[in-house]
Amino acid sequence: MYHNYIKGLDGLRGLAAVAVFATHYDQIIFIDQTLGIFDLGQLFENGKFAVSLFFTLSGFLLSQPYWEYLLYSAPKPDIKTFLIHRLLRIIPAYYLCLTALLFVQNGWHINFKNPDIWLHYLFLFNFTEFSIFSINSVFWTVAVEMQFYFLLPLLFIVLRRFINHAGLIMLFIILIAYGIHYFLTHTINQHIMWPWDNHLTWVRVHGAVISHSILAHLPHFVMGIFAAWFIKKQQNKAGYKRLTYELVFTLACLLLFIILSTPVYDDITIPSGRYGFPVATMLITLIIISTPQSLVAVTILDSVLLRKLGQISYGVYLYHLPVLNYLDSTLQNAGYDIVKYPFLFAISSFILTLIIASVSYRFFERPILNKIRQKQA
Repeated sequence: MYHNYIKGLDGLRGLAAVAVFATHYDQIIFIDQTLGIFDLGQLFENGKFAVSLFFTLSGFLLSQPYWEYLLYSAPKPDIKTFLIHRLLRIIPAYYLCLTALLFVQNGWHINFKNPDIWLHYLFLFNFTEFSIFSINSVFWTVAVEMQFYFLLPLLFIVLRRFINHAGLIMLFIILIAYGIHYFLTHTINQHIMWPWDNHLTWVRVHGAVISHSILAHLPHFVMGIFAAWFIKKQQNKAGYKRLTYELVFTLACLLLFIILSTPVYDDITIPSGRYGFPVATMLITLIIISTPQSLVAVTILDSVLLRKLGQISYGVYLYHLPVLNYLDSTLQNAGYDIVKYPFLFAISSFILTLIIASVSYRFFERPILNKIRQKQA
């Protein structure tokens, strides 16, 4: 298994988790403040763009050993080992959070015709409207990520056959995925009901099953794979000067910040594009590529705090929304209007999220990861 540590990327993942936290915090508080031309409310709302970073970064990291194999004759990645490692990384904390929420929400008492629970345990709930956001609305990304794990080896079967034209093939896959997604978005013109219960909507016109599908986010994932291919192709060539990477990282971050915090966002997103695709996705890809080579990026993102935050970022992502909802209700019942005490709400919910994520990682996730690594050593 591929274990090379790439500086700065853990910190980047940690910041992405904070950005998603900020988005759901804003959906409760509704921030309405500006700083010159920058809209802080829009910036918090667009923290959801971190989902694009998660998918792109995932494609970048997971494809590394495949490119080493195809380009430099490294040992062939074992698909079984890869899948076991990824499943055991994702499933334990997800099942823990899912099961806890089902008990808290009394979810075990739903109608037997409603397959919501088993769809969640099988990571298939993003294929139905009635289930995709039913338990914890952030879970849908975990389902898509899990589906990417099974798709990745298949993508490399294709790329291996056309290795001399890998860049063009990846561009073709991106365009085809976007084209099919666009077609489905504008073709489905009626609700499709769940066959075994006509009170449940299976697919809705302009619904989440299409907009939050693996197909809709495949371009982001493949962009990450493309970035890994680009880096691997360059590793035996004369490297770019560090100043180039510093400029790329700085400019990409600046442009992305402008996109996220000003109305220009509306002008750079193509129809049915997800998270500012393709402009924002390209900027995110450039940030990922340049981060390990940028002294500024590494100094900030590989700091102890951000690196530790990156380690527990999966837990932060899973647990933050239930924590926000719980504290929202608790503080309101205690007589605190969270709109009047936004910092109290933000700090308390973020600290509680960090505590739960840290406990989950220290006593649940990391022991499982360590056992996996010991077996693979």
